[in-house]
Amino acid sequence: MNHLTCSIYLQRQPFGRKQKKGNCLTCLSLLLMALLMIIADAPAQAQLVMEPLQKFNTGWEFTALAFTHADGQKTGVKRGLGKDWSDQFNVQVVNKEDTDYKDSSTNFDQERARLKAAKWQKVILPHTAFIEPVPIETPTEGYAYYRKTFTVPSKLKGKIIQLAFDGVMQIADVWINGRFVKRHQGGYLPFTLDLTDRLNYGKKNTIFIKVDNRASPLIPPGKPVTKLDFIYYSGIYRDTWLHITDPLHITIATAIHTTGGGGVFIHYEGLERAGEHRGRIKIRTNIQNQDRRARTFRIVQRLVDQKGRQAGRWQTPMQQLPAGTDSTFVQNVLVEHPHLWSLEDPYRYTLVTSIMQNGVTIHQVRTRIGLRTIRITKEKGLLINDQPVRLMGSNRHMNYPWIGNALSDNANIRDAVLVKRAGINALRLGHYPQDPSFYDACDSLGILLIDCIPGWQFFNKAASFKALVMRDIREMIRRDRNHPAVFLWEVSLNEAYPPKEFRVAQSAVAHREWQDSTDFYTSGDSYFTKAAWDVPYDDWNGDPGARNNTTYPDHPFLVREYGDYEFGGGESSSRKSRAAGEKALLQQAWNLQWEHNRNQVYYPRCIGDMTWAFFDGMAGLTNIVEYWGMADLYRIPKFSYYFFQSQKRKPNPMVYIANYWEKGPNNKRKVIVYSNGDSVRLSVNGRQIATQGPDRGPDRPYGTDLEKGGHPFTGGDASHLASPPFTFRAVPFQAGELKAEGIQRGKVVAISNVYTPGKPVRIQLSVADQGVPLQADGADAVFIHATLMDAAGHPVFSADSASSRLIQFSVHGSARIVSPELSATQAGIATILLQSTGKRGEIEIEATAEGLKGDCIKFPLN
Repeated sequence: MNHLTCSIYLQRQPFGRKQKKGNCLTCLSLLLMALLMIIADAPAQAQLVMEPLQKFNTGWEFTALAFTHADGQKTGVKRGLGKDWSDQFNVQVVNKEDTDYKDSSTNFDQERARLKAAKWQKVILPHTAFIEPVPIETPTEGYAYYRKTFTVPSKLKGKIIQLAFDGVMQIADVWINGRFVKRHQGGYLPFTLDLTDRLNYGKKNTIFIKVDNRASPLIPPGKPVTKLDFIYYSGIYRDTWLHITDPLHITIATAIHTTGGGGVFIHYEGLERAGEHRGRIKIRTNIQNQDRRARTFRIVQRLVDQKGRQAGRWQTPMQQLPAGTDSTFVQNVLVEHPHLWSLEDPYRYTLVTSIMQNGVTIHQVRTRIGLRTIRITKEKGLLINDQPVRLMGSNRHMNYPWIGNALSDNANIRDAVLVKRAGINALRLGHYPQDPSFYDACDSLGILLIDCIPGWQFFNKAASFKALVMRDIREMIRRDRNHPAVFLWEVSLNEAYPPKEFRVAQSAVAHREWQDSTDFYTSGDSYFTKAAWDVPYDDWNGDPGARNNTTYPDHPFLVREYGDYEFGGGESSSRKSRAAGEKALLQQAWNLQWEHNRNQVYYPRCIGDMTWAFFDGMAGLTNIVEYWGMADLYRIPKFSYYFFQSQKRKPNPMVYIANYWEKGPNNKRKVIVYSNGDSVRLSVNGRQIATQGPDRGPDRPYGTDLEKGGHPFTGGDASHLASPPFTFRAVPFQAGELKAEGIQRGKVVAISNVYTPGKPVRIQLSVADQGVPLQADGADAVFIHATLMDAAGHPVFSADSASSRLIQFSVHGSARIVSPELSATQAGIATILLQSTGKRGEIEIEATAEGLKGDCIKFPLN
């Protein structure tokens, strides 16, 4: 193996230059622009030399046989969790090797007979089999059937043709041309089918898939959905892909079932020597020869920077691979002046891996990578490229109302943009691997990720269940190992606490899969039982702020969930909807501020903390919306969103008034302002009230009762915050404008205004695309908001205090409304979910309501 160094010096340039003036989100806008360019160019980047890597999402038909399992739960009665801390734990331990949860039939004629009278409809993937209401009384379970007829040209005979599914919920039986191919168990990780010898070349082929979304105790997470704190949802809910290659080809990472897996694995190991400017990269490439004869070839690697310039080129000597075998080839190379990936500068290269035979490229794969090192120690905390990073994180479930987990790539990107704008720098992907597009977005925007295997408060002692847990660990790492954003691998079963020996084995499997000693850290629950995690989660003892992890005294640790259940269980004072009003939203924000401040005490050993959760959600074990998020189901921020935004000091100056400035019982008001400025100037109707610095009072105990809210906004409990709030007391109320000016070094750098709301007189429509336009792919979906406005043109967020308004929506053109067309306002905003139909053209959306002037907007769909 030859070791070559890069002959072209890479110019190190920041991704976005600092702007002296302008929008505070300039840098994020530049990042987003680059991300959209990457996405737009994705088909070109994914090209294979012989045939393209094709999305296989169109041309499908669908039908379903739905049924539900209520497990004896009464309908129409509010179901939730209790107020006690222990109520959230319902750990199930079973020992079931065989079960009647799954249908074992693989008889195609039997399935076809079952569907003799079925009505098929055309669909585009990703697709949800069962559209759910909001809230969900009982999640729908049943069988969904998909079929697609397609033709493979005769000229492709002799190629290797594989069909890859990114995610199917959660047992998939697949037939091709009436012949059974495979049963795949598990809803959150990909699987691949080799169709090469099963196709009729030059003729029509039909693929038929039966999808069973029912929970099975044999398949992680394993818990029945009506006992689950999230929802499985349904369907072929992620992308499908057709891979067409030469018999000699680079494998798909998860398709090779040996340690280390297949595909291309790139590991940046750091500088060659301290003080040098050459970085070490180890590249592993798995190549398979499905030909009938031995093949001779060489591997060529090209590193391409963001401007399309070659930053390095390396090749192996000639290699030979016997027929019917695969092998992994390792190249240790050096790159001159590597431009490193970081949260502030998420720079990515493209590694182009080619198989060359007689000077001809046989197969080529492009991999987007970021070069960075990660070290986590008790003494220094988290280091990225040897620079300290303090985590301010949250948790994310991957779902939308109505369509569940079937989020398009763009929908996942919009979520990532909202997270970045909030100042959140890390996310835990609870409690399962999520769509690859979300990882790509976080790579591009600079958001760290904790990757989690499927698991939640359930353990089956059966050997088949335990084997699938280990399979999930291996396949998650193989799928996501090249993402620079992933910094922790949660290979534990969340809150399940299996035997210690099993957890030790989980960690060992993960480390073997990575195959390197650096930049790899497992994580998992401790809860007073030591196992084998590199970065355990905090010991929780019911006392917020007393998290010093005594179980792992020699380890760094992470607060992986906070701010929710400890403040009143299922009726937590942190679980507040936007419709609950100003006081309730401030209570949630206070809870998060108070505990986030306390969590900083143990830094750097405590590398950071993560709120539960970023978005509101829904759970199978309840029939209500869970209002735990800092943004709601429809991605509308709450006050707490802006608290975290204020903790990011650079480069985005901000100020936000957490107040609706309405008439109330008192003329003197306490006004909370979030800002990362040095001081804030507050004015009412142009008259200056006060200019003051951030809160500097003492840190105090929360209070005697967590459920009742403690002592909110007393001007303290902020000594460990990057930017404490600004608490203004006794502000005289006067209807009109309340203005806050954020000041840094004597200059106004940000302004926030709120206005006393008048009576709503009209509707104002907006498309919540976060700068990522709706795409005409038939799967992309975006929220449309109808906001109540008063005569002065100001939003009326408190309109629900008397009664909500019903808004009637209609759409014309290349889109459809997935949600109900009649929507009630919540805190002055009604929302629908709009989905493209797969056709380009103009979209026209109209919103009307009795007694209000309606609104209409038009925009092109490309």
